[in-house]
Amino acid sequence: MRSQEDTVKTAANMCLKVIKMYEWLLNLYVLDFFVDNHWIKLPMSWQRCFGDMDPKDLGDIITGEKSKSILPLSFLALLKAITCLNIPRTGYFKYKILNQELEGNIGHPKLKNLYLKHVKLKKRHEISLMSDFVYSTAMKSECNAVLDFGSGLGHLVRILNYKYNLSAVGIEMQTQLTEEARKLDLEFEYTAKKHLTDECMSNLLRPTHCNVTLTSLDQLHQIPLPNNAKRYGLIGLHPCGDLGPLLIKHFVKSDKVKFICVVGCCYMKLSCNSDSCGYPMSRYVRELDNSLTYVSREIACHAIESYCQKLCRGDYKDLKVHAYRAALEKLLVEMDPEFKHMPIRSVKHTNDMSFESYCEAALQHSPLKSLQTKNVEEELKQWKRVVVLYTLRLMIAPLVETVILLDRLLYILEHGIPCAIYPVFDPKISPRNHIIVGIKS
Repeated sequence: MRSQEDTVKTAANMCLKVIKMYEWLLNLYVLDFFVDNHWIKLPMSWQRCFGDMDPKDLGDIITGEKSKSILPLSFLALLKAITCLNIPRTGYFKYKILNQELEGNIGHPKLKNLYLKHVKLKKRHEISLMSDFVYSTAMKSECNAVLDFGSGLGHLVRILNYKYNLSAVGIEMQTQLTEEARKLDLEFEYTAKKHLTDECMSNLLRPTHCNVTLTSLDQLHQIPLPNNAKRYGLIGLHPCGDLGPLLIKHFVKSDKVKFICVVGCCYMKLSCNSDSCGYPMSRYVRELDNSLTYVSREIACHAIESYCQKLCRGDYKDLKVHAYRAALEKLLVEMDPEFKHMPIRSVKHTNDMSFESYCEAALQHSPLKSLQTKNVEEELKQWKRVVVLYTLRLMIAPLVETVILLDRLLYILEHGIPCAIYPVFDPKISPRNHIIVGIKS
């Protein structure tokens, strides 16, 4: 029987081979669509098939609906490869907390909604599931303490302390967020006093918040641990860039860290192929042709499920803004090549927005006072092709994320530690929805 490590190696290798074959497509910036004539870079069979295709039909195809068109074999092969190689993105983690484990103050029914006060809907979804997952992992690893990196306003730390009775320390780079987190703790306790006895209040485990900017493993040893914490876990809900890999390395190298639960984010900010790199981490992937460009890592952070949902509903007219931006880029480059990729104001498209009004809003803070907008009428007629090209790129993007996650998984496995990847969150709500979990025996 093949080992988990061999299976992961095979998957990572195959993903990289597919990415290399279609790197030319992943690396196409949408704003250069007209400047560099991106459409003719597609295979001729793809141009014929998708040239007049409604983006809704392409959305249906990607989500598994039967096509009304005869699709190129190369496209069908690519779609099949992506489907087979991608780490599943639909959540299946369900953990039922035993009622007897949550009796008393931490499980008081009138405090249930208090944990989610001041929290946006996306974050509510994430911290509710993440806290359950962290609690179950802590119980399996016999830990009663966790360090939460990138804790922000402390919403997750607050749940872990008050509700699950885990000693949690929130580590955040921004002092202002830490100060606000402490205020929210006090607000929580002020309301809790109305429902809990004095004894319950005195027994509450209170969160700890501290400010640290992490750049190396050495700094992790300087972080104050919860009282009497001999065994603890590391958690990170969307730590940015190299922070995720830094936590994984600390987990592997420190005897005191017994588990890790980390959700990736901001892959484009990873340092690559350097001594302190965030990618690749594993010995195996380092030996492969492993390069992932900034553009490919950036699009891997986009939301394919909600985007395809939008296409399938036929609700994509606002995506015309991509064509507007590409047409504006062509005008700017024709005016002066030095204007290529110049910063402009981000503008949301509305159904009645003309290209002229878009340009006026986009260039509002630029030194350009006038722009001739009549030279791109033919280009603007192709706006659906811009949407189709972007959709084709987005279709491949999950493979890039898969490689990054498998590389992190391999790094942990290479050190003899059991680990797995779980798609815990709903990808339509939280696109970066995979938790890497490792537990030392």
